[in-house]
Amino acid sequence: MTIHFWNGNKSKPRQDFERSLLQKILLTTSRSVDDTLLFDDCSDYPNADDEGNIFQTGVDILVTVKGNQKFSGKPFIEINRSLTKALLGQRILFIRADDQARFRSIQSIKQLKVGIPETWVDAELFRHNGFNVVEKGNFDGLFTLLSDKSCDFVCFGANEALDIYQQRVDDKKSIILLKDKMILYPFPLVFYVNANRPDLAKRVEHGLQVLERTGEFEALYQEYFGDIENELALDKREALPLHNPFI
Repeated sequence: MTIHFWNGNKSKPRQDFERSLLQKILLTTSRSVDDTLLFDDCSDYPNADDEGNIFQTGVDILVTVKGNQKFSGKPFIEINRSLTKALLGQRILFIRADDQARFRSIQSIKQLKVGIPETWVDAELFRHNGFNVVEKGNFDGLFTLLSDKSCDFVCFGANEALDIYQQRVDDKKSIILLKDKMILYPFPLVFYVNANRPDLAKRVEHGLQVLERTGEFEALYQEYFGDIENELALDKREALPLHNPFI
């Protein structure tokens, strides 16, 4: 039986890691060839209600941020294990190169406009912390918002920022990564499983436990993210801590 994995509404670095992790979990817990079949559905749902009702379309499992409000009040089973440790909540800022002076003070960042695609859970989190949020468009249009000065910065988790910068930013002279500061908040990624699939939830949780015990989870994590902490000098950055009201 093919497992329907919804893997949309996110960056490609996230898609690749989360797909690889789920595939490894299925192989680890497999009893037959058929039960490792995975439909990797990368369809985007820009409407928040559509995303919140995704399990009604036949999706079996997805990865999202813990406390995603689009699923509030909806039936699902959460596997309460953070899949990227703290990386997604270590937010790296993309700014216009000629605006660097505006980011000299960590507190000044709160006075600036942050650009976020429509329906991303980050938008409400930033509003809760007093930011001026420009919630508009989709992921593909985000850097246009920054270039045309509709917003002052955009930000992504440390687990995806470098790949996004290399693959999505065309004019690397005009848009740069802020080097010495980051925004920080708890933002764990977890599996949500269709409430009608408690068997799958149990299997995934068991698979994660096995991978953690054997070191395979850490090996996969290092394969995707091992160099990031050093490349981004995360331990040397000044951090602006925010509160996540959803967890």
